[in-house]
Amino acid sequence: MAVDYAEKEREFLESLEADTGRDLAQWMSAIAATGLTDRNAIIDWLRQQGFLFARASWMERIHHNGGRPIYLDAAALVSGGELAEKIVAAARAPAPSAPALAAAVPAPPIRAPAPVTPPVPRPKSDVDEKSLDEVLADAKGYRPLAQLLLRDIQSSAPEATFAAREGYIAILTASGALAGVITVSGKELRLALALGAKAVLPPFSKPKFAKAQADIPGAFSHMVVLTDARQVTPDLLAAIAEALKTV
Repeated sequence: MAVDYAEKEREFLESLEADTGRDLAQWMSAIAATGLTDRNAIIDWLRQQGFLFARASWMERIHHNGGRPIYLDAAALVSGGELAEKIVAAARAPAPSAPALAAAVPAPPIRAPAPVTPPVPRPKSDVDEKSLDEVLADAKGYRPLAQLLLRDIQSSAPEATFAAREGYIAILTASGALAGVITVSGKELRLALALGAKAVLPPFSKPKFAKAQADIPGAFSHMVVLTDARQVTPDLLAAIAEALKTV
């Protein structure tokens, strides 16, 4: 099933002010007023304002694109409307000075998402199950990255559930079908997805597990090696959501 990124972007931008207290133009001005130019630094700053990583990355990309959407094209906005007006305003808005921004009435804080508590794995015979905490402990320095990935998957695909296995975490559909796995180690995380016949394009490659994980079940078609939180992009989360609908 193809992911309609333009529609997802439209929904994101239409709810932005209600969710955060600022519309697109105000956020573009606020980012500019920080004086930050490094893209990763801007994402980190947006995370501090309460955005999930995927949304912070999306906002930074819009800012880098001059305040214009990434997927919504001009044809989609030609009919006008409130969203079109806000996008035009965002692209034209001058950056306020830092003192002026500080003096402004602070926007209501973004509602923090409820802590994600992965559901208790369904009992399965002849499967060596471990708690999520035990599996995450194996990730060592990559444990925060694994936790971030789980949180963002749960946020973007609420129907997903997780189950602990020996050396990996299974990503399951609501019906219990295996859509993907996250293998953990102190060197890296590996995310494998079942995307059927979809072309294997970067950042994905064909799945390859370590010898100790060669018996992981499932017909996986795509894999990405994760070592940095900045790799958890809207496109990656969309691919996971697609896998949940494919199996």
